[in-house]
Amino acid sequence: MRQVAHELSVLTGHQIRPFGLMHSHKVDPKALEDEPANSMQKFLTSDECQKVEEIRALPFFLGPSMAITDWLPVHLKQWEDENPECRKFRILNPLWKEGDNRVAQSMADLCREKIKSVHFKKPFVAMVDHGTPLLEVNEVREEVGRTMERILDGEIGGFSTCSMERRPGSEYDFNNPLLSDLLSDWFDQGISEVVVSQFFLLPGRHAGPDGDLAQICQPFIDKGMRLYRTDQLGQHPLILEILSDAIREDQKSSC
Repeated sequence: MRQVAHELSVLTGHQIRPFGLMHSHKVDPKALEDEPANSMQKFLTSDECQKVEEIRALPFFLGPSMAITDWLPVHLKQWEDENPECRKFRILNPLWKEGDNRVAQSMADLCREKIKSVHFKKPFVAMVDHGTPLLEVNEVREEVGRTMERILDGEIGGFSTCSMERRPGSEYDFNNPLLSDLLSDWFDQGISEVVVSQFFLLPGRHAGPDGDLAQICQPFIDKGMRLYRTDQLGQHPLILEILSDAIREDQKSSC
């Protein structure tokens, strides 16, 4: 995330500071080259933030997660209300928006790179996200998936969206299928070449080298399935372009 913020600062000429939402400040600095991480939760109560008059929050989120539609506006409003005459904030849009295919194009690019590097012919592609209790967030995945499948038409043997995990209850069935169930079905069908397209911006504990997705995939690799995961989206040039455009559009609207 620091790398993304640095590249974005160079592209836009603005100083972009990386923040997690609630937990990143708890990470041991030794795991971060001895530089402590920051979070909005900690920053909003810091001495530094007491001197700030305006906050522009640029979401590094793919869709309208509750983190940016609920938690962040509530806590920013509390900060603003402490000194309403001097403070103001604005939360920009998440990465995906209707009619903009750049997120899907980024996913397709990463998928093609992986197909080429492992010499697959026409693999099956499983596009996976974390899973969500919000239908609006799931609809972002589905729309990106539909566009991605169209972009890759003729280059792959099959395609499906899926979730890493889901909450119990029929009201969350929109997350189906789970990645583990999808891979099991494909294995039973004799499908041997699979690309898992990771709808994740950063590695973290889910999409990292030894994360949850790696653990889900490993049993199928052990059984002989040729299965590879794509890189994460975060540093794809088109994602940086979307973020840069959001900053420029915000600057224009505030002039």
